[in-house]
Amino acid sequence: MSYFVGIHSISQLKKEYRRLASTYHPDKGGDSRQMQEINAYYEHVLRRLKIIQRVTRRRQAATVVEAEPPQHNSRYQEPEYDKSRVEEPVYQGESTKVEEKTAYDNSAGQSSWAVDFRHVRVGETLYVNGTECEVLCVKTDSFRIVAKGRARQAIFSKEGGRGKYNPRLHASYDNRHKKHTTQV
Repeated sequence: MSYFVGIHSISQLKKEYRRLASTYHPDKGGDSRQMQEINAYYEHVLRRLKIIQRVTRRRQAATVVEAEPPQHNSRYQEPEYDKSRVEEPVYQGESTKVEEKTAYDNSAGQSSWAVDFRHVRVGETLYVNGTECEVLCVKTDSFRIVAKGRARQAIFSKEGGRGKYNPRLHASYDNRHKKHTTQV
């Protein structure tokens, strides 16, 4: 289940989180595991939105051309103002371009963050085909996880979250394959 699909701002995310928390919080009669999933997914989407916000600010700052500073009549000579430094774009290394591409590629308006594992960290909880897992090791292009309570391990590509040696395995931040049970 994807909880935060179609969210494009931090304020929308917070509003949706509050709505979900009022429904699924254990103190309100909800399931604690489901609330933990919502919390994990909220943190992930919040990180992604902050990256998008930072990239947008950098983009805007790169296009702004500042005016000449006022001339001072003082006895100290100020260094000459260099306009070329202002017009140069702010650092946009490879990681920023890739983040921009991931964040803005999705023209259908659906969230593409569920398959973005470039910023996965050791100790994070992920789900592989419905099984709760923990990240053990992170490398430049892959990460290794272990199923919680089991000895099963697998290596996944950071791009797309597919199993590196077993393409039937698919990692996600939320438990999409969870069997929904009806409470009576």
